[in-house]
Amino acid sequence: MLRIRLSRTGKKKQPSYRVVVANSESKRDGRIVERIGNYFPMKQPTEFTIEENRALYWLSVGAQPSDTVKRLLEKQGTYDRLARLHAGESIDALVAEYSGVPLEVAIEEEIIEEAVVAEAIEEAAEESFFDKVKDAVAEVVEEVKDVFDGDEEE
Repeated sequence: MLRIRLSRTGKKKQPSYRVVVANSESKRDGRIVERIGNYFPMKQPTEFTIEENRALYWLSVGAQPSDTVKRLLEKQGTYDRLARLHAGESIDALVAEYSGVPLEVAIEEEIIEEAVVAEAIEEAAEESFFDKVKDAVAEVVEEVKDVFDGDEEE
């Protein structure tokens, strides 16, 4: 299982950490899969940077964050965007939002491809269509149950 956790760096009594994705069985400072950020707890106020797109990717494929990394991701707002990613929003749009660039500007400056945005909008429209179909089927099933329940009462 993959974990998003901290790997210690820095001098004695002056810790700094790397936010890394690693196998849960590897040592704290051992083999890593990818380095996605930094954390400096000794600075006032505490500083940290985590690459939003990579964090969203690893969380979406099932990597589990440590308690400290989870707190940092919540402070950064990544968990809110992860829920929206699971709801069907494009990862590119979410990263553009995090970086403070409006989606339209990101498309104009070619940070995000327009085709990716169009595909995400199309997928969201399809999902809403399927939700409507699912609701309609649920109503029909309820009506059929009512009909059969009515036959048993007579």
